[in-house]
Amino acid sequence: MTRAAERPSTMRPDREEPEQNQDEIWQEQVEGETPDSSTTQALNLAHRVTEKFPELISRYKSYAGPAAIVSSALMALAGVAVARRLRRGQNPEEILDQITSEEIEQAAGVSSRRSRVWRMVKRIGHRRYGSDDASPVDTSSDD
Repeated sequence: MTRAAERPSTMRPDREEPEQNQDEIWQEQVEGETPDSSTTQALNLAHRVTEKFPELISRYKSYAGPAAIVSSALMALAGVAVARRLRRGQNPEEILDQITSEEIEQAAGVSSRRSRVWRMVKRIGHRRYGSDDASPVDTSSDD
């Protein structure tokens, strides 16, 4: 006899647990940090945003056994897109009205190196010369 046959099976399809017991499993406390209020707000808003776009949901499906669920990749993309807008100061209803599916799918895109370098140069110029419009050419020196 093989080892697999010696082990008792852990899954018994003939014995289903009642619906209440399955709900209790999800309500158990898990170890780890709980998200703060702003993170919770962003995650809830990300869920609402994904519900707005059924074509994205159908494109990013994952299958957990017989059930089809929204992929965690889509939730991560929506979370990034929502967080960017929240950092800009937009309120949740404004975000729900204005966000597009293209913005969600492009949320993972990183800005180009040229853009990052240019922003860094502008910050350095701002520190040295005091405003975004100032540049070394604008400063006059009477030598």
